[in-house]
Amino acid sequence: MSLFKRSHTQPEPSGSNISEDEKNNFNVAENSDDSSTAESGEVKVGNIVIQKDPTVPYIDLITDFDTEAERERRSKWWFKYALFFWDGTDKHPKERRFLIKLDWFLLSSSCCGYFLKFLNQSNIGTAYVNGMKEHYEMTGNQYNYMSTLFTVGYIIGAIPSNLILHRISARYYLAGLELIWSFLTVLLVTPKSLNGMYALRFFLGLTEAGYFPGLEYLIGSWYSKEELTKRSTYFACAGTAAGMVSGPLQQAILTSSWAHKHLKPFQWMFVIDACISAPIAFYTLFTDPNTPSTTTAWYFNETDVRVALERRRRAGAQLNIREKYTVKKIKSFFTTWHIWVFPLLFLAFNNSYQPISSQGFQQWMKNTLHLSPYKYNIYPTALSGAGIGVALLAAYFNDYFQSRFAPELLLVMFTTVMFSSICLSIWNIPQGLHWFSYFGIGVPLSYGQPMIFSWVNRTLAHDDMKRNFVVVITNTLAYVTGAWVPILTFNQTKAPVFHVGFTYNATLCGFGVLMTFVTWFFYNRDLRRAKLASDSSSPDEKSDVASIQIEA
Repeated sequence: MSLFKRSHTQPEPSGSNISEDEKNNFNVAENSDDSSTAESGEVKVGNIVIQKDPTVPYIDLITDFDTEAERERRSKWWFKYALFFWDGTDKHPKERRFLIKLDWFLLSSSCCGYFLKFLNQSNIGTAYVNGMKEHYEMTGNQYNYMSTLFTVGYIIGAIPSNLILHRISARYYLAGLELIWSFLTVLLVTPKSLNGMYALRFFLGLTEAGYFPGLEYLIGSWYSKEELTKRSTYFACAGTAAGMVSGPLQQAILTSSWAHKHLKPFQWMFVIDACISAPIAFYTLFTDPNTPSTTTAWYFNETDVRVALERRRRAGAQLNIREKYTVKKIKSFFTTWHIWVFPLLFLAFNNSYQPISSQGFQQWMKNTLHLSPYKYNIYPTALSGAGIGVALLAAYFNDYFQSRFAPELLLVMFTTVMFSSICLSIWNIPQGLHWFSYFGIGVPLSYGQPMIFSWVNRTLAHDDMKRNFVVVITNTLAYVTGAWVPILTFNQTKAPVFHVGFTYNATLCGFGVLMTFVTWFFYNRDLRRAKLASDSSSPDEKSDVASIQIEA
């Protein structure tokens, strides 16, 4: 298959017959308590009534490929290359305009917010190797305890936070979280002892818990299957970019004369992080669009909203009408493989980043190679930069081929990290292999998060509440083990020679390989079942049933 050829899927024709079971995927709750629900039971977005019949289009987005102008546009040499880099190239003009607005506002606010969340989450590690350890006279596993308390707060807050998000306006909730953690970050300069730092880190974890899974859910609510991985990757790369900024920012503070007045240099970083965070919270309040069925975004006109709803209809996706979670509903989520398999796959990925997040790379440069603060603060930036490049390349490749290579890309990631972890577990290896191994862990893992969560969002597009729940459980389980396992495996008294930790990491990656195959098996099984259901339907039903069941 040529790199610059792909099939252009046409929207299914409206008016086709469809089974009642499939229609139920789109039914709105007659008694929804959403403010846009009329007395008749209709749910509206502005003046647009949410359709109960999935065969009725909201707007005509069918592109006529047979016109002379369209044929000429598609024959241009640049079209094939543009299609690879921007998936809006082959869409209807109305959809292209909508996608530009969505990318500009939703992605910009999401990336800025996640950049700051990750900066606030990771600044404690940079502070640790730049004076905080000596300031508080930290010994043993006290750094690990600080990380663990953040994780405990994150675990406690994750599920309640996302259940709340499903019921209220996302832009108010997410902006509120950003403001709270900005305030808590600036308070990190006040503790006189580690106990105060422990408490603040716990509450930071509590307030940051709902942000990442909430935005993954929102991104999955707006984008189609050939758009998801790229957007999720840009979102993830914002966090990676924060890691690139943290070290140079601390180095700039260390070399500034003003930074040694009133506060310690590492404390100034907390202040600067908080000052950056507050304006972004107001930007989120101004730009976040909520979901297609609840949006009140000022930059969307009625045509844009119809385009958004039509894109979800064509994808067979269920809309968020702010239904209540019930015990019966939540129990039903545990009867399918998604709630058991996706969290284990993500756990294997998420926890395998410990050789980097434990500051092992920086401590190796500082304590073994005896490099200057400039070098051990700046060199990790190269690792993050390479990770961003690889992640974006993998995302564009995966989306262009409509996500067919997601499992293979995950297998490459896990095997590379496993080999690198084995090398570091041996430890007495050439210095060049040491450098390769740290990069072999940090770079491939850069695309694991968006690859897995875009897989979740595609697979569960037909059930909005379940998708939200599985996203948050998938993210939370990784933090459950991350709260205590690093204390045992990456004991800071052994730094930077984490023999147990590197061995555990290699084993974890082997488990990741296994879970990739398990996920792949169940995913393909569901596709085969959907195809059989489509083949057994009448000719008029096939396109609609396939669009509903095989959107993955």
